Amino acid sequence: MVFANKSYGVATPADRFAQATKKRPVLYFGLPFLLTVVIGSFALSELTATKYNVHDNRTKAMSKEEGLKLNKNRRKLDLQEEYWRLQAQDVDDDWEIKRVDSAPTPGVTTSPKADSSSTPSS
Repeated sequence: MVFANKSYGVATPADRFAQATKKRPVLYFGLPFLLTVVIGSFALSELTATKYNVHDNRTKAMSKEEGLKLNKNRRKLDLQEEYWRLQAQDVDDDWEIKRVDSAPTPGVTTSPKADSSSTPSS
């Protein structure tokens, strides 16, 4: 016989994989998807942490000498003193209220009101 070389019932690794995916499609589709989501989550958290660390390093780049210069020559804030200082400023009091005409509304015509006391003569 010509077909004697092939033994019946021996499965190759590809056959086993095909049978496993037919029985459990989650192994073929779901597992790689979940692994991608989990690995992506870790990667994005590292990227986000790096972004915030760079931002923190930029804001903390001030040296101690610069920080000491900022604290020097500061006066204490007193609300009452600030109130009196603002009251003492020269305020321009020679102003008067003037009415400003509003912009005309498109499509609306204004005409002088008719005198209601006059009646047309007949």
